[in-house]
Amino acid sequence: MSPRPVNATRADIVAMLSDGHSNQRIVRELRVDKHRVARIRRELGLPAYVPTEQTRTLEQKWASHTRPADGGHLEWTGEHASASGTPVLRYKEKSYSPAAVAFSIRHGRDAVGYVIADCGRQHCVAPEHVDDEAGRQSKRQELRRERGLGSRSDTCPHGHDQSQHGRLEPDGTAYCEACKRDRKAVPLDEQEARRRTRAATRRRIEARLREDVPHTQIVQQLGVSRETVRGVHRALGLPARPRGRGLTYASPEDAFRAHTVPGTDGHVQWTGYTDGALPAVCHGPARIPAPRIAFRLHHGRDPEGRLTRTCEMPGCVAGAHFADRPMREANKRADVAFAAIFGPST
Repeated sequence: MSPRPVNATRADIVAMLSDGHSNQRIVRELRVDKHRVARIRRELGLPAYVPTEQTRTLEQKWASHTRPADGGHLEWTGEHASASGTPVLRYKEKSYSPAAVAFSIRHGRDAVGYVIADCGRQHCVAPEHVDDEAGRQSKRQELRRERGLGSRSDTCPHGHDQSQHGRLEPDGTAYCEACKRDRKAVPLDEQEARRRTRAATRRRIEARLREDVPHTQIVQQLGVSRETVRGVHRALGLPARPRGRGLTYASPEDAFRAHTVPGTDGHVQWTGYTDGALPAVCHGPARIPAPRIAFRLHHGRDPEGRLTRTCEMPGCVAGAHFADRPMREANKRADVAFAAIFGPST
């Protein structure tokens, strides 16, 4: 689109006056002084502009304020809201959205929800480029299916009904409109605190994704949604993970080693799947308690009976820090023998 002239010539003004345009439109489009336009109208002996609202339809007035632009776009040349710059169409003492009028022209019905252009050009009003809320969500749902993102949850993490409040981003990612409204109502200082928390969570998700930790485990470890993990995965440009069981290991012991991190004082931290509060090794269809494998790796035998942790580190899965029934019974016998020799401990 070529820029409008800073100060048009007399011939430009005369041409628009001759075409029957109002002084106001000439001032707006040619960016000239209103007194100059009025003076030229008087010099030409032209009558004052009389609106033809009574004889024009809403669609005809809409068409009179549009101008073709490159790429099939349509520019709005009429009034714009002063604060947002959003196009406005006034017709018979009512205000209309030019985009909504464009939608009605193309589809023959009133729009549902907000109408905006999805062509990438701001405030484009080409009928072929605008869509209402229902149309946008339908297109995004189709994109979501093509990307294999699955069905949306019935409720969001905060309990909002997604049949009423569920929305989709342009890439098909689901979000909750009610949660979005609630976030906008939060004080700025609290918004900033939440932003920092989200940023820290995102960094933790990124670190685990780069370590090739499965999405399911990240969801369980960090308490985030699958959609959040998938969104970070896409934003990092990482290759898509194979659908199905994910990584496989030659043995439960290999799976155990792949999901542990050595700590201080002989402790071992578990980074894998948890079944409730119990760390569990996933190997094929089996879910084996991680402490039992840790015990076997350390002692060279399977535990007998229930395992108890002998250290005070929560979540530790070091094999040396667990005792089974024979070990507990041996400890009791040793305590009895010690007491018989040296007397009860004080």
